[in-house]
Amino acid sequence: MPPQHGREATLLPPEHGQQRGGETAFMCPYCEAVLSNPSAAQCESCLRPLPQKGTPVLRMHFPTGELKVSVGQHLVLGRDAGQSPVAATFTQYDNVSRRHSTVWLDPSGTAWVRDEGSTNGTFVNGERLPRGVEAPLRDGDQLRLAADVTGTVQLN
Repeated sequence: MPPQHGREATLLPPEHGQQRGGETAFMCPYCEAVLSNPSAAQCESCLRPLPQKGTPVLRMHFPTGELKVSVGQHLVLGRDAGQSPVAATFTQYDNVSRRHSTVWLDPSGTAWVRDEGSTNGTFVNGERLPRGVEAPLRDGDQLRLAADVTGTVQLN
């Protein structure tokens, strides 16, 4: 399997995480380079300072793996690799749109989701979001894309 780059490396299949003791890859929120040392003070690629411990992180646990989003990072969820850097996560689900929804973590530590005009909807705790509406996500929320893909939100 070829090495993963950028945001794609923020998703690790469950079996990969188990081999590494449950760890998940981190990426630079600025240049999206995979960090070999997530506790480093600055990114090895762009040399910008990295968020330190205590900085909020949005985690979404899906059946196909875990996604992490850092403060200031926007992540498109969908099946089109040109639109979503984690498309491989959703390609097996035909009812997930190519550009389904976007999740992000704002500087105050609030997590958000926005439906990007998906055909089959984005749901938070069973309630469908209207197209283009931004909704906050809280720790423990269920984020569902269409009918098949449900993830659990974790904020820490």
